[in-house]
Amino acid sequence: MDVITVAQLENHMVKNRFLSSKRKNPVRQSGGYAFGALAADGVPFYAEARKTGVSFMEFVREYPSAVSFPVMLLVAALAVLSLVPIAETRTGFYRTGVRVLHSDTAIETSLRRLVVPEVRAENLTTESIANIPESIREVSFSEYRVRNGDTVSAIQHRSGLRNLSSILSVNNIDNARRIRPGQLLRIPSTDGIQYTVVRGDSLQGIANRYGIEVTSLLDANDLANATLVPGQNLFIPGASMSTMALRRAMGELFLTPLRGRLTSPYGYRRDPFTGVRTFHTGIDLAAPVGTPIKATLDGRIATTGYSAVYGNYVIVTHDGGYQSLYAHMHRIQVKRGQWVTQGGILGLVGNTGYSTGPHLHFSVYRNGKMVNPASLLN
Repeated sequence: MDVITVAQLENHMVKNRFLSSKRKNPVRQSGGYAFGALAADGVPFYAEARKTGVSFMEFVREYPSAVSFPVMLLVAALAVLSLVPIAETRTGFYRTGVRVLHSDTAIETSLRRLVVPEVRAENLTTESIANIPESIREVSFSEYRVRNGDTVSAIQHRSGLRNLSSILSVNNIDNARRIRPGQLLRIPSTDGIQYTVVRGDSLQGIANRYGIEVTSLLDANDLANATLVPGQNLFIPGASMSTMALRRAMGELFLTPLRGRLTSPYGYRRDPFTGVRTFHTGIDLAAPVGTPIKATLDGRIATTGYSAVYGNYVIVTHDGGYQSLYAHMHRIQVKRGQWVTQGGILGLVGNTGYSTGPHLHFSVYRNGKMVNPASLLN
């Protein structure tokens, strides 16, 4: 992915201008002038009547046919607008008289032009528990050696299995994106997951937990009796991993970039500088200057740089259509094009750019769209 710079947006930090607008409202003044101009010259025939000293409202009462309904509607709309000191528009901008303040949404819109995913996400939908046949024979396993370009999803489909869990669980894969050519995988003959017996387990208890018959466990694992030993591996036919465990194994759960205090969540908030209600497109984690910032997932550095808004920032491109942004850094410790693994250090917490104190601003995008980071963090 070829990402060069973060666009610099003008007039984002116009705190003084915003504050001065509260004392003297240019919108109200300019709106009043506009209304006066319309009343004097915009309404047909009134310009002539004004010369005789007739007020606009008297003219309307005396000559209602001279003023059409659309014109009256326009006049009413202008009157309402003249009373609105600050109007939020749908494009993410705030108008204070003739000044324009860019909200967080507008800033992120410019950044989103840089956040163009290289890889589209695979369909990682989780299958429900498979239909368990009435009679289950012993489960057999075959071996498969990973080839270049293989993914767990592709291997699953070629094997005729319905669930990703079947391969992930049996092979203890904690990150499906890290399988490598030459790696040997065990492929079960039917869908299910592997379970490791712990002290206190019983075959009946395990069967109840997964909603299957004890005889199914006995047959699938070729057990002569119900005696279990801690550390013993059992295959649970028809079962699947929990949604959270599956997402973690598929690399869908991001590592928290640092241990810090959440000071601003994802969503609408009051801008700390202007007080205007804006949409915060990431999360803010407060931490001392110099705290290491970690990559939340394996990926390649798309770009690094400095922005008046984000200060020192890093953008990382991940598999599955994801990209992550780390902002307000004190120091950047990676370079464009560099490969980083989950947990690798990207830089140090700082207070650069549009910031109220030392913290990390962390945003996540998928296929160019904003995502709530809290829904992905592990």
